[in-house]
Amino acid sequence: MSEMSREDLLRIEAIGNKQGWVAPLTHEDKEYFAYLRKVFKRYNIVPSKATRLEYDFVTRVAESEFYLQQANA
Repeated sequence: MSEMSREDLLRIEAIGNKQGWVAPLTHEDKEYFAYLRKVFKRYNIVPSKATRLEYDFVTRVAESEFYLQQANA
């Protein structure tokens, strides 16, 4: 990939900002979402039908377990 000038990068960022783009998911992000789906399944909760309380519970469980596994690895 060729080197881009600062002005080119700022112009591209401005276009992306208007369009509302986000960065692509990292490998860790993908692993976390896969783990989150497993936790939803473990507690027999359907994400689209979950109440706020259920969703928050599953999210907290998934975050604590996922990052604990990462730290122990």
